[in-house]
Amino acid sequence: MKKIIKPQNIGIILFSISLFLSGFKLIAQTTGLDGPNGLLLNGNDLYIAEAEGNKISKIDLTAVTPTITDVITGLNRPTSMVLHGNEMYIVEAIGNKISKIDITTATPTATDVITGLNAPSTMILNGDDLYIAEYIGNKISKIDITAVTPTATDVITGLNRPTGMALHGNDLYISEYGGNRISKIDITATLPITTATNVIFGMNHPYGLLLDGNDLYIAEYLGDKVSKIDISLAVPLATLVTRVKTPVQMAVNGTDLYITEFDENRVSKVNLSTLSNNDSKKLSRIKLYPSPSPGFIQISGLTKTENYAIYNTLGTKINSGIVASYKKIDIKNLSNGLYFLNLENGNTFKFIKE
Repeated sequence: MKKIIKPQNIGIILFSISLFLSGFKLIAQTTGLDGPNGLLLNGNDLYIAEAEGNKISKIDLTAVTPTITDVITGLNRPTSMVLHGNEMYIVEAIGNKISKIDITTATPTATDVITGLNAPSTMILNGDDLYIAEYIGNKISKIDITAVTPTATDVITGLNRPTGMALHGNDLYISEYGGNRISKIDITATLPITTATNVIFGMNHPYGLLLDGNDLYIAEYLGDKVSKIDISLAVPLATLVTRVKTPVQMAVNGTDLYITEFDENRVSKVNLSTLSNNDSKKLSRIKLYPSPSPGFIQISGLTKTENYAIYNTLGTKINSGIVASYKKIDIKNLSNGLYFLNLENGNTFKFIKE
């Protein structure tokens, strides 16, 4: 029996999945992967980091029956990949390092780029700067990949289990798996910081991030969903994209969104252009009131009972239950301040207890 270890320990994430490629109805098309985690699209090739298989493989998405081919084997729990020209940089989580290969080589050999990291989980490239999320180190570091001997420097510390990153101009969005939130920092700042004004709370163990235009897609691992926020809004709130089981990482190709589903042992594909406008309208009719409130809040517009969770501004879940339309939720015991209510249907609301 295969041992599955949850993402709370990024260094030893193990997977066993089948690849599913057919919109909302997930039809098995490619099998035989061994612990895929990170996804990377390059043209028609979908590269897959097979953590348990200790290798990078790929498939041709245009093939009628995609066949898995090995790109490189013998790695140490690969979890993330980025491309810089023909060079693929690879996170080796248990190896605590970044290595690289030339993908144009028939039989690539991995060479170390930097070692001595603290459980790296993912990375993102900005020019020649490679930003690295160190899960156990609770920080983002970076290296200059053009340096003869790259040295890691801290960008921001004090995070809570960072697992995903997305870059929009100078703004680096970071998913904090342990903090149930998305943070944002200005990478041009001398001392980047996160404050309540640049943190999105109310996530349910966010893992991977993916930016497409102004839409920031968030894989909420324990929320069993992919949600998104419009980062152009002054006060962005998460809305539901699709329901999937324990999503971890994502990749986008045109209107197709590929999602790794951890516990379901598969990668699924959702065509974003087919998302129901009716579903979006139904979600938009759901409202929370009153806010501020000294004792009770209510939800209107629900068509059925929903599970809910309430989070404080630190991302800690402090209450949960079941709510129906117009049923009161008692908040008298909460301390005064700002809170976030997350519904199972994907809606998130801010409210103030006074």
